[in-house]
Amino acid sequence: MLDDKNNRDSLCSCDKKKIDSFMESVEEEIRNENWQMLWKKYGKFITYLSAAILIGVGVYSMWQKRSQADIEAISTRFSSIQNAIMSGNVESYIPQIREMSNVPKKDYAILAKLEYAAILRDKNDRSCMDQYKMIFEDKGVNIVLRDLAYILYVNSCIDFMSASEIAKSIDGFIKELSEKYINGTWPLIAKESLAFCYIKYGEKDLAKQTLESIAKTSGIPVGMEERAKILLYSLEDRI
Repeated sequence: MLDDKNNRDSLCSCDKKKIDSFMESVEEEIRNENWQMLWKKYGKFITYLSAAILIGVGVYSMWQKRSQADIEAISTRFSSIQNAIMSGNVESYIPQIREMSNVPKKDYAILAKLEYAAILRDKNDRSCMDQYKMIFEDKGVNIVLRDLAYILYVNSCIDFMSASEIAKSIDGFIKELSEKYINGTWPLIAKESLAFCYIKYGEKDLAKQTLESIAKTSGIPVGMEERAKILLYSLEDRI
C-alpha cells in the first residue's frame, strides 16, 4: 500500500513538472511572439532612437570639449591684450579689444567693452559714458558687471560733466547708488561714488557721513581708506 502511494506521488510530481515545463514553454513562445510583433512594429523606430541618443551624447561631449577650449582660448587672448595695454602699448591693441567685444562668450565680451571704455576715459573722451551706459542698460549682461558699469558711468559723469550738466542727473545718481548699489556687490565703491556725488552737488554733510562710514569699515583696501580720510580732511578744511 505504501509503495503504491509513493508511486502515485512520484507520478504526480513528474506530471506536475511536465505541466510546469509545458506552461513555461508556452509562455516563452508567447513572449517571443509578442517581442517579434513589437519588433516588426517598432524595431526601426527603436533602432533610430538608439542611434539618435548615441549621436546626441557624442555631439554633446564634443561640444562641451570645444566650448571649454573656446573659453580657454578667449581667456588667454584677453589676458595677453590686457597685459599689453598695462605695459603702455594701448593704441596698437584698441582694434583687438574692439574685436574681443564681439566674441560669443558674453562675459568676456563685456569685459572687453569695459576695457575699451576705460581706455576712452583715460584719453578724456566723453564717449566712455555712452559705452558704460550701453552695458548697464543691457538686461542680458551679468548683474555684477552691470552694477560695475553703472558705478563707472557715474564716476565718468562726475569727471566730464559741468556743474550745470550734472545737476540734471545728480538726484538720479544719488537715488540709484543709495538704494540699489550700497548694499549690493560693490558697496564700498558705490559709497565712494556717492560721496563724490554729494561733494559735486554741494552736500558737504552728507559727503562727510558717507566718507566716515568708509573710513570706519574694517578690512577695506588701504588706498580707499586713505582717500576717504584725505577727502574728509579737505571737507573739514573748507567748512
